[in-house]
Amino acid sequence: MAAIATVTNALGNLASGMEFTIATVVAIVVLRMEIARRLANMPQQSVGQSSACSSAYCKKLLGYAPETMGLLMCLGLAGALRMRASSDLASLSGTSDDSAAHMAALAVVARQWPILLGADTLLSLQAMLRVCVLASSALRRGVGPSLLTQESAIIACGAALGRVVLVAHSNVYMLDGPLGGNLPVVFELMSLALLLILCRGIHLRTMMTSALTLGAAAWIASRNRLNLADDRLVDGLFIFATIAELLGAFAYLSRAVLSDIEAEGGNKDNVALRFAHIIMPVQACLSAYYFVQAFDFTPELIGAGHPFEILQWGCTAQVGAYAAAALLHWAESVEEGSTSDIPRHAAVPAGL
Repeated sequence: MAAIATVTNALGNLASGMEFTIATVVAIVVLRMEIARRLANMPQQSVGQSSACSSAYCKKLLGYAPETMGLLMCLGLAGALRMRASSDLASLSGTSDDSAAHMAALAVVARQWPILLGADTLLSLQAMLRVCVLASSALRRGVGPSLLTQESAIIACGAALGRVVLVAHSNVYMLDGPLGGNLPVVFELMSLALLLILCRGIHLRTMMTSALTLGAAAWIASRNRLNLADDRLVDGLFIFATIAELLGAFAYLSRAVLSDIEAEGGNKDNVALRFAHIIMPVQACLSAYYFVQAFDFTPELIGAGHPFEILQWGCTAQVGAYAAAALLHWAESVEEGSTSDIPRHAAVPAGL
């Protein structure tokens, strides 16, 4: 038995190392191909113009350095915890019935989620990505326009406050897995602090409108809740956070459609805005995939109303809202780029 356990541990560590190596090699190859493609498509210029363009291009890339570093740090932390969990899982052994049952449960989870080692990892990754976006918007606050302000920031702050109060009252909804435990709670607290920064200077009328919106979300959550914690407040807060996130996503989309970015004194191509348009749909996809694929409908878990439908359809609608805002932004950018490329001709006489 000891020899079998040793071989199993070695195979597990080898598989984890191979996964990490393959992912690294693929990332390097894709990056190399992308750099070669961009260099091949660059126009031929003189030495002076080429050096000036290279300097401008490098300066533009350096503008994304804080966002890139934050994203790499979060992904590196997630990867390290995932590798550590894989090693711990391979090293577990025991002869007691409790250890055998625990090992069997972990084996089932590992077969269902071989990469993430649990569906809760999706929600933990979402919390990390959300912090990256909010930190970017808070860091560049005042430099350029952002959609994570006004109503969207207040509603998102209400959702973050609901999640913090939820974990403070009960540990039933705490996440499991290699990225579970107190780590998501720390990121939720960071999100709440960053959202409070983004909410500074908001007009009273906007605050009152957002408060009414959050009140409507709380009323809907009280009539549609789960029965996991056997507590009306705790179970209602879980649904409230999802509904508030959904309303915040539509407020985000509304600002993208109706607000005039140029009137806010900024450029549509600023770093924080582009970064948010990339990451927000991705982080919404994580929760949508979790509630659609991993959160099975169970009648015994229904406390009132239709909580499963709200979780599944609400998270899916968030993906659509953030994706629509991103597509609108890229379409406007392409249109402005094509318009700027049209040569200016001489004015046409009025009689023609």
